[in-house]
This record gives sequence, C-alpha cells and structure tokens, in this order.
Amino acid sequence: MRKLIYVKGCVFTQGEATIYDETNDAIGSVHRDTEGSVQVHNLSGRQIAHGKYIPNCQKWVVMNHDGQAIGQLKDKFSLFGKKCEYNVYERGLYTIQYDVERYKFSVRDKAGKLVAELRKQDDDSFCLTKEADQLSMFELLSVLKTLTVKSRMPVAMSV
Repeated sequence: MRKLIYVKGCVFTQGEATIYDETNDAIGSVHRDTEGSVQVHNLSGRQIAHGKYIPNCQKWVVMNHDGQAIGQLKDKFSLFGKKCEYNVYERGLYTIQYDVERYKFSVRDKAGKLVAELRKQDDDSFCLTKEADQLSMFELLSVLKTLTVKSRMPVAMSV
C-alpha cells in the first residue's frame, strides 16, 4: 500500500515543518527544538511520536505518544554513504541509508525491500513515500528528522 505525505518548512533545521497529505490538506507538524529533540504532532496538536538523544546511554530513542520507547537508532558501518539500523523491537530491524547533504533517505526491511523514502521536491518541500505498513508515517518522520540532528552532531556524541 503506497502512501505519500509532504513536509514543508524546517525539515533539516531547528524549527517546525507542516505535514500535508496527498490532497494538500495539513495533517500535522514535525518540530525540532534547540536540544535536538524531535516531536511529531497530529493536526489537533497531540504528540504522536518523538525522538531524542540519551547522552548517558549514547543512543537515539524513538518514542510513541505515551513516551514508551518503540525503537532505537544505531550507526552501521558502510563504505558508501551513511547507514544506520532502526531496531523496532518486536516489529523488526530496518536499515536506513541517508545522505543529508543531498536530502535522500531510504528505509529497507531485513530482506532489503524498500519500506519508505524521503526526497526533496523542486519547490523545497519533501515527499515521504511509504511502500509498506510496518512503520507509521509519523514514526518515520520522527526517525528521519532525528537522523538530520544526529548527522550534525560532533562525532563524540554520535551513536
């Protein structure tokens, strides 16, 4: 089941970006604060997912609306480009390949099948295409925006 959403605003920087569906209706927002935490809200302002760095554990954690950890990001060695693993506990392990400078992100499942990708559009908005149902759009946005924070941190702080 293919699904598209668009993000317009501060996608790769501190601040807020609005999330739109395929019919260009606003459906939520994604926000990054000064500490690097990422929050994703639905249209009514309810927090759906968020990601944050836990310094004493040296890891990035993605949480649901109740604050329960639903996944964790970990760097993965790669000769070509940047990669990390997104461990979603009982839902599996995903590989994320990304290039922040070119604004390209792809998420693949354990079998290598494309689950989602984020690409920059001509109008400076971004399109998140979800090819499978394993991860929610709001969770994916939290993970991908968290990667933009992580990639700009000093190496000593990076996972």
